[in-house]
Amino acid sequence: VVAKVNGQTWDMNRPLEEDTSLELCKFDSPEGRETFWHSSAHVLGLALENKYGAHLCVGPAIEDGFYYDVYLGGSTIAPDHNEGIQKEYDNVVKGKHAFERIEMSKEEALEMFKYNDFKIDVLKRKVPDGARCTAYRCGDLIDLCRGPHVPDTSRVKAFSVMKNSAAYWQGQSSNHTLQRVYGVTFPDSKE
Repeated sequence: VVAKVNGQTWDMNRPLEEDTSLELCKFDSPEGRETFWHSSAHVLGLALENKYGAHLCVGPAIEDGFYYDVYLGGSTIAPDHNEGIQKEYDNVVKGKHAFERIEMSKEEALEMFKYNDFKIDVLKRKVPDGARCTAYRCGDLIDLCRGPHVPDTSRVKAFSVMKNSAAYWQGQSSNHTLQRVYGVTFPDSKE
């Protein structure tokens, strides 16, 4: 699922930059599971963007899966939407979209994400002026991210929406209300 290069997780298709100690981490390792679920969160983000025109916020791996927070204006995502989300997720997986790492300056990232106030906020708070950052392309999705990721979406063999809820941007009730969709995935449907 993911490589560990000199102790740091690394995309499997990213070139090695120096002499390296290499370890391969599968889904049954903490690093492999985290990478798999973080990649799965990006797939969920793309599915929510495709289905609802959602503005992506954040999508981390968590202890038992992952979630993605999205902004939909005043719209909500309810449990009766789960089947449609599942179908859109499966469509993204079937596209076998590669995860492509993109390096850019903070200024380039601010221009690229100027349509998304949430990404602009993250860039302004977390990336120092003059620094470089990374994003990942997956199909039509480009999202700020440090990575690493699985090579492509076809690695996800089983997905389920676990629950939906609301959240506030940055956990502050004075900020926008977001829709949070929790999911879990596995590299084998038997799991």
